[in-house]
Amino acid sequence: MVKPISYNENKVQLYHAIKEHFDAGFSTRQIAKLLHCSRNTIRKYMNGDFDALCRRELLSGADRYYDYIVKSLASGMIRKDIYREIKKQGYSGQVSTAYDYMNKLIEVHSIEIAVYRSASIESISRKKQLSKFDHVTRRSIFRFLWMNDTFVSGYRDYLMERYPIIAELYKCIKEFRQIFKEKSLPQLYLFIDRYKTSEIKQLAIFASGLEKDLEAVENAVVSDLSNGFVEGVNNKLKMIKRTMYGRCGQKLLTAKLMYDPHSKIG
Repeated sequence: MVKPISYNENKVQLYHAIKEHFDAGFSTRQIAKLLHCSRNTIRKYMNGDFDALCRRELLSGADRYYDYIVKSLASGMIRKDIYREIKKQGYSGQVSTAYDYMNKLIEVHSIEIAVYRSASIESISRKKQLSKFDHVTRRSIFRFLWMNDTFVSGYRDYLMERYPIIAELYKCIKEFRQIFKEKSLPQLYLFIDRYKTSEIKQLAIFASGLEKDLEAVENAVVSDLSNGFVEGVNNKLKMIKRTMYGRCGQKLLTAKLMYDPHSKIG
């Protein structure tokens, strides 16, 4: 496929403006003064070839793969897969540069692209194989563990048996919630002793952290009081303070932070 010829619009306008002024009888000096250009530029455009002066080519590191990219786009292959392929072929540019280059080609050739599907042979084959099997998403597993969402019993039993780590996490989350529900310190101590030696590293770190800050955790379990409101206000004040760096002065900062009972709202 032959590369398209495109022109720099600013240069085209300048070229035609110089020609019009010259044909109207203006001198080189007068044209330069009117168009705010040097006299050398005026002479170059008066004596030069239009294509040589105004032509703009798609210059990019992806130019080497022009034919492959155009054919792939026309066949329905998405840009992500094309980028991966030209990377294998030796392209060393950034992904954003490659996408910009492909977008220009799409616009120039009016190519209809597949936005949400992958047309590579490997991906199509992989999707066909996966479609034969029933599956559960990671999102649904997370919602089951943490948010106690409903789960198909068959899936649940299979996952618990096939992946012991999921069963361990489910049990841990359930026990930890039960501690706060019943406000039971003995259950807290048992929880820490059980999970600080867990084979799951993250659970062991979590239980050890509870033990290090045991007094605060005990208060959180047995007390109905919470410093959540104070922490929220403190966070809000710090956010306002950070946004005020370099702006105005103490008076404006005071106005943003302090409550004025005499202020008119609305």
